[in-house]
Amino acid sequence: MRNYIEKNSLNASVYVENFRNGAFMGINEKAEFFPASLNKLPVAVLIMKKVENNELSFDTMLEIKDIDRTDSSGELYRTKEKELPLKEVLELMLKESDNTALRILLRQVDLEDLQFILDYYGLDINIDLQKGQHEKKPDLISPKAISTLYSSLYFSTVLEHQNSEYLLSVMRDSEFDVNQIAGIPGKITISHKFGENYYGSNRFFHDCGIMYINESRIFYCIMTKGIDEERAVEAIGVIANEIYRYVIDAKSRLEAYKG
Repeated sequence: MRNYIEKNSLNASVYVENFRNGAFMGINEKAEFFPASLNKLPVAVLIMKKVENNELSFDTMLEIKDIDRTDSSGELYRTKEKELPLKEVLELMLKESDNTALRILLRQVDLEDLQFILDYYGLDINIDLQKGQHEKKPDLISPKAISTLYSSLYFSTVLEHQNSEYLLSVMRDSEFDVNQIAGIPGKITISHKFGENYYGSNRFFHDCGIMYINESRIFYCIMTKGIDEERAVEAIGVIANEIYRYVIDAKSRLEAYKG
């Protein structure tokens, strides 16, 4: 992976961790990047916490205001509906990274609660609750830092187990098909969230998630900067494939050694 990144002069960072045994590796894993849509996952966790506390339900109808509608990501802004159930809005935010859905959901939480969950995860990012965008400074996040959020979901440290699993299951149906892009068999489940930002001078594309490979639970996070979208997607595919193949090959060698 390092050779590939250097040979292609890519500004990319990688962090990989086996949640089952704690083994990990990284390539510039503490380098910081604009989070793009990775900030949607803490919002989803907070919304699910409100569902647990009976403050909201999947059937709660959420109003779609004109100020919510944005064509920056997703197609929800085109809907003629004036309200939608929370479950549908939440799933659009995670599967399609829809920014209209994000704005709708941000109106259901308050700044204090959101800051608490971000502090718990150790994520130094701020979100403007009025616009659903980042506040004054460009907040940054690293592949290593985001692992805390995914490990919390996997081990259900904030949400009840069934609710953590629900969010992970929704992320298996992301419109960014990393299995196909990386040449990973479809039978391998990957719960992941992609993030992209190609507005103005910003050029970021990331993908972070958990690969369910046999008994292994492999967290990975690949972040890129300053690369056109096609090259960034290709890089994520190549690196994700290398991670998958390493896990499979290591398992085969271990079985041969046991034999």
